[in-house]
Amino acid sequence: MSDAAAAPAIHAVVLDMDGLLIDTEPAWRAAERAVFGELGLQLSEDDMLATMGRRIAELVAHWRRERPWPGAETGEPSDAVIADRVIDRMVAHVRARGEPMEGVDRATALLRRLGLGVAIASSSSHRLIDAVCDRLGLAWIEIRCSADDELRGKPAGDVYLAAARRLGLSPAACLAIEDSPNGVLAARAAGMRCIAVPDPHLSGDPRYREAELVLASLDELDEGRLRSLGWRGRDQVG
Repeated sequence: MSDAAAAPAIHAVVLDMDGLLIDTEPAWRAAERAVFGELGLQLSEDDMLATMGRRIAELVAHWRRERPWPGAETGEPSDAVIADRVIDRMVAHVRARGEPMEGVDRATALLRRLGLGVAIASSSSHRLIDAVCDRLGLAWIEIRCSADDELRGKPAGDVYLAAARRLGLSPAACLAIEDSPNGVLAARAAGMRCIAVPDPHLSGDPRYREAELVLASLDELDEGRLRSLGWRGRDQVG
């Protein structure tokens, strides 16, 4: 018997958001570069890729500690204010120019057709999650979990555990889909099976090996692959 067959059936899919549902990762890097640049800290592309998938509040605290900008020791502006400046830019970008990632419409329609529960588990703030759902026509996804509400952000599994609780399921009955290495680790830490759709800038990262399946895009998600990971159809048991 395969590991998937031996495991509990998959009843729901928990989706990451940035870089998986919407093409915001370049916009995140542009917003971070602009906001930190205004403070006097110049971040490289590698700097930003290294912190991809982390909560913005954690990211601000990280750079204040590791690469303090002029005047950082005073605490003004606060981490919260800096984070809000980045989020403001992101919300404006999503509302004006946000575009879905390849395969999003097809994949989400598939999940609905198969009767799977669907939730979002994101490191982003609630207001950005809501802006993305509005922009992409995903208002039907009612369970939207932000790592801002949790004690720990990704790569800890807290936000995925929260999504499972709100779905009324055990983590083992949920399948996560992630684009970042930190997100894959978070899903696995929560006890979920995971599909990775790697960010092209990070495709060689060994942490993606923690995922049960790696896809080039959501266009490759189909009923057969879901069955291979434990979805058993509408008559599923276990």
